[in-house]
Order: sequence, then C-alpha cells, then structure tokens
Amino acid sequence: MVAQKIRIKDPSDFEKVVALSFKRQGYEITLPPANTKGYDIELRKDGKCIAVQVKNHKAKVRTAQVIKFQHFLELPMASKFTQGWFISATGFFKPALALVGAEKPENFGLGTFTTERDRVSWDYLNSKDGPEEEGNYGTTTGEDESETKYIGVFTCKGGVGKTTVAAHLAGAFALMGHDVILLDLDPDRNLRKLFLRDIDDEDASIFVPPINKNEIGTTITVLNSDEWNPKDYPEIKIIICDCSPVLSENPQSLVEKFDYCIIPTTLNPLGVSKHGDVIIRTFEHIRKRNSQTEMFALINNYQSAQGFAKKNQILRNHLKRSLSKYISKDPKCKFIDPDAAKIRNSTSLLYWGYHIVEGTQPQLAFKEHGGRCHPRTDFLQLAEYLEDHTTIDKLRQQGH
Repeated sequence: MVAQKIRIKDPSDFEKVVALSFKRQGYEITLPPANTKGYDIELRKDGKCIAVQVKNHKAKVRTAQVIKFQHFLELPMASKFTQGWFISATGFFKPALALVGAEKPENFGLGTFTTERDRVSWDYLNSKDGPEEEGNYGTTTGEDESETKYIGVFTCKGGVGKTTVAAHLAGAFALMGHDVILLDLDPDRNLRKLFLRDIDDEDASIFVPPINKNEIGTTITVLNSDEWNPKDYPEIKIIICDCSPVLSENPQSLVEKFDYCIIPTTLNPLGVSKHGDVIIRTFEHIRKRNSQTEMFALINNYQSAQGFAKKNQILRNHLKRSLSKYISKDPKCKFIDPDAAKIRNSTSLLYWGYHIVEGTQPQLAFKEHGGRCHPRTDFLQLAEYLEDHTTIDKLRQQGH
C-alpha cells in the first residue's frame, strides 16, 4: 500500500503535533516565540540541541526552502543547535533530495510524515543518534489571509518587460527579508521556465542570500494558479502575479484579491502616446474587475545614459499629461515619476535567463559588475517606493 501524505490545515497545530510526537520519544520541547525566524521547534536530549523546521504545504518542499534552512543553521544565531531536521507533511522535490544527497551535510535530516505507519519516514538522515520514527496527527481548520498582500504585474501590451519586473520585484522583497510567492498566470509560463533547475522538474524556486551575512536568507517560489492555496503558505505574505496580457485569462478570484497593480511601460518617442492609451485601457480593464486595487504605472527600460536627460523630461511630461485626465478621476491610480523609481536599461536584465542556455542554476540579474548592480538598486528602490506609498510596510513592522 502506498503511504498517503498527511494534510493538516492549521500549520500551528501541525507544529504542536510534531512537537508532541518528539516529546513522547523523550525529548525536551521548546516552542519559540511567535514570528521567530529559522526554525519552529527546539528539541533537547542527551546533550543534543536540535532545530526542527516543519512545513505543512500542499506541494512538496522545494530546494530553496532546504537551502534556506541550511543557511540558517550556519548563522551565529543558530550556534546552540547541534543538528537540524526539516520535517514535511508532503515530502521533498527530487532536486532538493539530490542536493542534500550530493552534499551529505552532517547532523542534518529530511523527514516526511506518512499515515501508513503514523510516523516520520526519513528521506535523509546523517546523524549518529537519530530519533525514533513515530508520530500521531489530527486535523484542524482555520487560516487568516488578511495580512497577505497581492501584487499584480499586468499590461494590455506585450514586450514591456512584465515578467522581468515581476521576478525582480520579488527579488527585491526577498532581499528585504520577505519570502515571496510568484504566481505565473501567463499561458506562456515563461516565468516558471526561468526558475526551473531542470526542464523536467517541477521545482521552480530560488534561495536569495541575505545582504547582511548574519541574517537569514529568503526564498522565491513560482507556482501556477492551480497550485496556489494560501492555506498552504500562511507564513508568506507577499504574492506577486505575472499576469496574462489578456485580462480575461487571469483567474477572476485572483484579480479580485490584488491589493496593488504594477503596469510597466517604456519611454520612447514612437510609443509614448500609444503607451499612454495602453496604460489607461489597462487601468480601466482592471478597475472593472477590482474596485479597490491601487495601480501604479512604472517606467521600464529607462535610458539613463548621459545626454538623455532633456529628452526623458519631455517624454515623461508628455506621458504624464496623457494619463492625468484619467488619474484625476481615479485617485487610486498613480504614475511613478522616474525620479522616484524606475527600472533602468541594463545589459544584466537584457540577458537575464541566459542560465537556461548555459544549463546553470536559475538566478536573478542581481550579480554585481565592478562593485555595482543597477537592477538590484532599481528594484529595491521600487520596493521601497511601494512600502512608502502603500501598507506593505506593515509587514516589515510585524516581523514577516
């Protein structure tokens, strides 16, 4: 008989049940304060101090989540732990198991709870004295999604960098300490392709190392709309949607949840008037399906080289005039002036995704060149602009 995976709808109860299981095995249990980052349960027994991370997701645990936990265990704040165990209710994607199997980290374990024997089955365990394999689980319900922020990146026109903006805005929020879900709503699934380690795998995710060495890194996970269930990811509060340019192809249930929308456009002589019409049409289309979302027009592929200042000023003034009449009637629509935030023309962004050709690991265009990285600077500035002009900043204040 094939073992069935445990499904417990309340993650906090899942943590408590896992803790109770280890308590029956003779471990001293400590549950950390709410919003503690890095681990969920502390175990002590025979001089060992073990950090336990538990995940009760519908999908299997992804590589980036395992890397994040490994990174936490290497930080000074985790120095008291002698071991680390990652316990999942639904197992691990093959790339995650392959990574751990190849590196063979010491004092580390990956375990999956099954209903067949009502206990944990160890997918990987490198420890001299591991735990007994038992468990006993119940089911409860209840989730609160009120703090989650949904951001849609949408335009009625293709070719303006929508997917690039969605991915790297997620990267900026990740650098600011947020785990992020990217929902790939575009039928072409380009976003998912750019995050896959192997074309045959389903593990579309990356680990984003922290800017400061002694902090915990974060993860970006790419899902299709049919894979998304907020109850599976209660700890993740920022959801960014790479939308289909055909509004009707995006799930109505998600469009209605958008707290904010980013509408990328470009600033060039031939297209500026036309793009003004596209932005207004985009505003109107989204507003028909969501009366509350705040919408922001953003300049992408901005030419910042010396000599463009006067031309850029003329072009953006023309674009602002084109949008002003509609924006005056809808105060929840805004044009982000390039002086406040813009995405500059960048070779790094132009060649983002080259890792697919090279066959290397997925990554964002945040690599430094000559000690600088314009995309990282620009997207962090955009994320900070959104924090300053929305309620996203409350997530940081609440410790998410």
